[in-house]
Amino acid sequence: MAVWKYRIDHLPESLPEKKEEKYHPVTEALLLNRGYADNQAREQFLFPNFDRDVHDPFLFREMERVVERIGQAKASGERVGVFGDFDADGVTSSVIMREALTLINVPVSVYIPEKLTEGHGLHLNAVDFFEREGVKLAVTLDCGMTNHAEISEAKKRGIDIIVIDHHHVPEILPEAFAIINPKLPGETYPFRELCGAGTSWKVAQALCMRFAPEAKEQLKWILDVVAIGTVGDVMPLIGENRVIVKYGLIVLEKTRRVGLQEMFAVGNIKIDDNTKPDVRMIGFQIAPRINAASRMAHAMLAHNLLMETDRGEARLLALELDAHNVARQKVSLAVTDEVRAIALEKYADKKFIFAVNEHFPYGIVGLIAGRIANEFNKPTCVMTKGETTSQGSFRSIPDLNIIEAIEACGDLLVKYGGHAAAAGMTIANEHLDIFYERFNALVTKKLSGVVTEPELWIDVCLTPSHIVPKLFRDSMLFAPFGEGNTEPVFSLENMRIEEARLVGNGSKHWKLRLIPADGSSQSFEAIGFSLGKTFPDLQRGDVFDVAFQLSENTWNGSTTLQLKVLDMRKKEGK
Repeated sequence: MAVWKYRIDHLPESLPEKKEEKYHPVTEALLLNRGYADNQAREQFLFPNFDRDVHDPFLFREMERVVERIGQAKASGERVGVFGDFDADGVTSSVIMREALTLINVPVSVYIPEKLTEGHGLHLNAVDFFEREGVKLAVTLDCGMTNHAEISEAKKRGIDIIVIDHHHVPEILPEAFAIINPKLPGETYPFRELCGAGTSWKVAQALCMRFAPEAKEQLKWILDVVAIGTVGDVMPLIGENRVIVKYGLIVLEKTRRVGLQEMFAVGNIKIDDNTKPDVRMIGFQIAPRINAASRMAHAMLAHNLLMETDRGEARLLALELDAHNVARQKVSLAVTDEVRAIALEKYADKKFIFAVNEHFPYGIVGLIAGRIANEFNKPTCVMTKGETTSQGSFRSIPDLNIIEAIEACGDLLVKYGGHAAAAGMTIANEHLDIFYERFNALVTKKLSGVVTEPELWIDVCLTPSHIVPKLFRDSMLFAPFGEGNTEPVFSLENMRIEEARLVGNGSKHWKLRLIPADGSSQSFEAIGFSLGKTFPDLQRGDVFDVAFQLSENTWNGSTTLQLKVLDMRKKEGK
């Protein structure tokens, strides 16, 4: 049972309900609570505008240096190496950079590492590959900040490396020709939360502005993959990310990418006039398929699918990727159950969950760690144990910057990298126990005042009179929803069940009609998806506090407001 926590205890008295107000008073309270205090900030948040809100890429301190060096490659006919990470963010980054370089007539060689044998970050295998290809300039995308040895080796071989990344910045920077990372100390770029794909797109923008200004509009057609990378890497959907994802969803709806079209057809991902793509579709249907390539085979499969222009070949690639995704779902379900059992047995009274096993498939450990961290609200590490070393992934909670904690144990690790919410590491097996002891002590100290149990954050408790169509219309202006900009969650207290019936395949969902227990006449239709097992015995007359999101239900041409129930708390004695 989740602990309910409120972002707003009550509606401020300064926001009375008035017909002349532009927004519903609840909307005003939500905007204020999310940091949008003045009209300009509110308009910019509620109505993102591409021309107004996308920053000049040359605001990056070293962007001019990057563009100049790529310009030299263009002028001399050099082939440029593109090294992308193997997850959805890295794969989309490699597609963005490959398309941008091709647009300005620079030949490209792409290398994406094999997840199990090469791991995260620039690998010497890639340096060898680029040397064989005659590459004198290569870019690392969504990685590179901690690849000191590999970048130094590339430099010795006469290969300039440009790091294009968004991950944690180490105290000592690698010997790169240039670094584009919004998190660099002293960086002048105004938005720090770009992902690898977003940062790669800024470089693509700069290249287009300098070498192909006539193709400026063409860059907008790349926003489908920029949005996939941004959502897939769970970036906060605020500021420039909000603009990228809003317009990326528009492009995704009418994508020209044959590979995505075939992915949708094969995967039965429905996009039409009645079903618009949204963040949830990317997060639960599109990005997992791209990630399935590296988890079950090789990420180049997903890269090639996104780049493919021949429909027949795209169909074959999409079918292969879909088969890997189905296999990934089956394996991840079984491993999640196993790690959940470990968490309950060994770490119920601990702040940190640490699961290591020889048979955990390395390709899915990050996925499992994320699921367990979300379920238990505890930082989690899931690792695959090899003969001499173990590799694994961390997922964190908002109260803990995971990469800072890992860095404090860096002397015990072979390599590591990541950011505040997610990271990966390789460690010698002989150091596993001491790592756990030290890391667990750090986490326990950092989270000493934090209750690590499942939470449900509620924006504000409403009264029935607040729930009108205007509030729903206003709340939809907050979309696209996602990390850092969640869909508003409300609650109502003392609601009596007037009608209750189980619906759906297997009677998994509750269809309810709720009325205030004080006897007032207002009633609400409600749907509780997958709550049949959680609340098996709902009865007419039961009284609950209800946590919900607002939605609309259209039936027989009539549209009404509907409460999408997330959780309920029964009132004692009622």
